[in-house]
Amino acid sequence: MNLDEQLAEILSPLGVVLETAAREDDHRSSASHTDLLMSAPVSATNDLEVLGTPEASLFQTSREHYGVFYRLDLVAGRPQLRVFVPDDEGSLKMRCFLVRPIIDSPIAQWFSATRHHDGSPAYLETRDVTEQHLLFAAGESLKRLFWSGDPDAMRFPAEVLVSQLV
Repeated sequence: MNLDEQLAEILSPLGVVLETAAREDDHRSSASHTDLLMSAPVSATNDLEVLGTPEASLFQTSREHYGVFYRLDLVAGRPQLRVFVPDDEGSLKMRCFLVRPIIDSPIAQWFSATRHHDGSPAYLETRDVTEQHLLFAAGESLKRLFWSGDPDAMRFPAEVLVSQLV
């Protein structure tokens, strides 16, 4: 059983359904890195922005960190990254971190810039594709910022807000 199948088995009792995303523009060369769409309720928290319905979601297994996987959402025009890390403690045997860019960071501004531009009909037709590519780029940036910090001490670069959800 490969890692994706194990992950699907672990998450299915929680109501998570994983589907392989067909991508014609798949530029990644690693066959072990799988992008999946994930349909599941968003983690409960008091922050209304976090509770919002995702406009787009991407689910990824990590290439660099064994057993780590990510959920990347675009909610209210802002990217959110959930990092699921294996842990020997607790009943779930994992920790979940929510990583978001601070409001005035460039990453947070990318989507508002594309949404506030009233361009040609051709631009408006390609806005969704543009946002998908921006979401992928934002996710890569948020991952690097998260891993450059210290999850155990909850110390991270100033450009991101990190909360431990589980």
